[in-house]
Amino acid sequence: MIRTFCSPANYIQGANILDSHLEVFKALGKNGLIITDSFVWEMTGAKLATQLAAMGLAISKYLFKGESSEEEVAAIKASVAADLDFVIGLGGGKAIDVAKSVANQLNLQIAIVPTTAATDAPTSRISVIYQEDGSFSHYQLLKKNPDLVFVDTAVIVQAPTRFLASGIADGLATFVEVQAIQKGHGKNLVGGSSTLAALAIAEQCEKTLFAEGELALKANEMKVVTPAFENVVEANTLLSGLGFESGGLAAAHALHNAFSVLRSEVHQLTHGEKVAFTTLVQLVLENAPLSRLNQFVKFYQALGLPTTLAEMKLADLSEADLKLVAAHAVNENDTLQQMGLNLTAADIYAAILTLDNYVKSL
Repeated sequence: MIRTFCSPANYIQGANILDSHLEVFKALGKNGLIITDSFVWEMTGAKLATQLAAMGLAISKYLFKGESSEEEVAAIKASVAADLDFVIGLGGGKAIDVAKSVANQLNLQIAIVPTTAATDAPTSRISVIYQEDGSFSHYQLLKKNPDLVFVDTAVIVQAPTRFLASGIADGLATFVEVQAIQKGHGKNLVGGSSTLAALAIAEQCEKTLFAEGELALKANEMKVVTPAFENVVEANTLLSGLGFESGGLAAAHALHNAFSVLRSEVHQLTHGEKVAFTTLVQLVLENAPLSRLNQFVKFYQALGLPTTLAEMKLADLSEADLKLVAAHAVNENDTLQQMGLNLTAADIYAAILTLDNYVKSL
């Protein structure tokens, strides 16, 4: 199988770069569209638009409705000017995914300006598409990675610590999943075999998060940017992004997607919070050494992340609903299949119950 590795054309990270390094946006063209939500527009978007306009760029905006769906992408496409050159995705994971999809379908340049470090969406050529009701639909493979990823850590540090912790959980799934893909000779997100570079990046992501995650959260609590905070933001965003896309996703993210079929309070959790729990399930499925499982459980608990069904707001989950989740997790079109373990819905069901019972016994 052909090995593939992909990455954004340009990644820039640092404190207050939205005030000092905006010249790089000129390379994207003259006419730009900022896709964001109303809250982020008031917080950051309006100022960014004014600053770019002062540089001679023509900037318009579209206020994202909240769901990364085909319907939302179509609505944005129908509203844009014919002479548009580039799109800026400003905000969290779903706004970023919608912006990437719009730019891809209109063959435009794309810049990503995340306002949290909660996901690894900014760097990839993947958009996660959901149904209008919030249930997972599919991964949309785009023509290219973003032209620019612009991460202002002075903005990121103002976000609630919950988002940084969520990004840490999403990042910690990366090496677990990439290792599983390589062992199972599976495919990465762009349909190729993962590279040694992807494995090394994923491993460094995990090392950084375990070593510096708690200190970064303390800095986030005080709203100050420190070396540990910068390192964790880079791990959550760049290292995890390169690792998952070029290394591959496995059971942890397939299970995350499967939980989206439930109509329950689980949807109050962030992407990363759900991935924390599903990463533990994957470790059980792989029969990982107990010492490694315990390392993840204790670290997640220190960060306030879910490690039981009750903490996933699923204490009253019925047997039928749990079996429904398990059935969706083994969908032949999702990423669990890349592990090469021939896992069944019964295996998933057993692993979820075993993990929950084990953690409650600690």
